[in-house]
Amino acid sequence: MGDLAAILPSYFGAAGERAVKERGFYLINAGKIHKASCKPREIIARCRLLERLDNAGFSYTDRIIPASTGEPFIALGRDIFVMTRRVPGHEPNFDSDMSVIPQAIAKFHSAARGEKNLPVAPPLTEVYAKQIASAKAAIKQINRRPRLSDFDVLVLKHAPEAFVAAENAQKFLAETDYEALYADAVKNGHVCHNNLKEETLSITADECWITRFEEAVIDLQLSDIASLLRRYARKSSCSISATSLLDMYEKILPLPPDARKILFAELSFPRPFFKIVSRCYYKKRAFIPASITSRMSEILSERDKYDAYVAALEF
Repeated sequence: MGDLAAILPSYFGAAGERAVKERGFYLINAGKIHKASCKPREIIARCRLLERLDNAGFSYTDRIIPASTGEPFIALGRDIFVMTRRVPGHEPNFDSDMSVIPQAIAKFHSAARGEKNLPVAPPLTEVYAKQIASAKAAIKQINRRPRLSDFDVLVLKHAPEAFVAAENAQKFLAETDYEALYADAVKNGHVCHNNLKEETLSITADECWITRFEEAVIDLQLSDIASLLRRYARKSSCSISATSLLDMYEKILPLPPDARKILFAELSFPRPFFKIVSRCYYKKRAFIPASITSRMSEILSERDKYDAYVAALEF
């Protein structure tokens, strides 16, 4: 395909210039060019979402910059490239920057309602049942092995308590009005970013920017909040309670009834444990045994701190 650093700028109105490659992106002027992992129709849907956000007053995003053809992407062979604007700021430190993040997510959630062109996420009830079934199948697979790896041993040792926690979360969720709230979110096009983490957030002096909407879906927006709280509980000193973070969010956008109970169920479900089990036994990719065992050990070592943080959530 040639030297992309020299070729790509001409497709985005910068003929004769050369892009700088950095962390998988090609940087040119105020834009970031990257190879898209989704289909053109999904890029167009994302472009419409970012325009909706901008029109609704939430402009703190990496809005897509059109190519010289007027399309929001260009195709070179089998590869598709998208250019988004570079945003200011730095990746958040959850111990020092958390005070601006919940409000930014609430502003995004408020501006993103009414979208109809994104995929719909499955309900938590379906997700939970699938993850539990997959983990149980993995246990059967392990028990058929003549020799166990260190990772296999960790899974067998800690799976029983993970199943108990998962079943308790299912029961707790069933006692809330989750199903009705989820149906309303789907009907009215509530959008979740679906990938909130340090790499997709950027902090300036007085605002939090949200970037990389490739995985955005229609879902109950509590899923984004749960994702953020889960990451905060794992990646910070937990100096701000979950209740306080939710209070910050509600200064911008009120939470629906039973929201805190639903969040408690979602945070109680052992997603990290089930996720790494699924990745190891069902994804068709190679893992370095020491690496994946270390990651599982890390998840298990965080559990007491994480559980204590979740248990303190007031509802």
